[in-house]
Amino acid sequence: MKKIISLITILIAWLGITVNLNALMAGNEGEGAYGSNGRNSGGSAAAAAIGELIVKGGGFLFQSSADINIFFNKIELAELSGPDYEALQTSLNAAIDHMEQARTTYLQLKTLAVVTPYNQEVIYKLINFDYDAFQQENRLFPFVFARVKDFLSVGNVTGIFNEFYSYTGQILDLLYTLKREVDAEIFPTLSTVWRVNQQYSGFKLFGQYVTRVFYRIKL
Repeated sequence: MKKIISLITILIAWLGITVNLNALMAGNEGEGAYGSNGRNSGGSAAAAAIGELIVKGGGFLFQSSADINIFFNKIELAELSGPDYEALQTSLNAAIDHMEQARTTYLQLKTLAVVTPYNQEVIYKLINFDYDAFQQENRLFPFVFARVKDFLSVGNVTGIFNEFYSYTGQILDLLYTLKREVDAEIFPTLSTVWRVNQQYSGFKLFGQYVTRVFYRIKL
């Protein structure tokens, strides 16, 4: 048990360094890629709705992330007094609930986005953006930013939202695995804990990098 607890401590510390939740917004500004330039157009109204869904989904994501960090903290404390499975269930169930809400929101987001026309001025900027220089300048993780580039460099902003939805499904599958273990009062396996942490951090970095590109093209 000590081995898994020690590694969890390292994982949480790494997550705190690489993903600053105060600075991170999962895909914010992405709504600018939709609708026409006219403020009173129907497209602009849809773009505003897209923006609201982005913020709402990100809020649920961050809440779920906070819940799972509490779960990891309780695993850490188990080294002192043994695992409290009831407390573990409480934080894990909260993480699942918030991630399920995020998934529902991202389903609404991608459904709306697919029927909303793009703002071609923004799409032009995305297609002509220097992604390689931006990645080097900001020292972004190449394996994450490459995925962002795959979508945005061809103007596929809706694909980003599809990716958000996919991430929630992958995370939920892992959370359900943890839940089966905890409900059976089995201490979580190291491999599952690692994959959960990796998926959360990967999702948030992906969302952060998307937002950073959108902020840059607005300058």
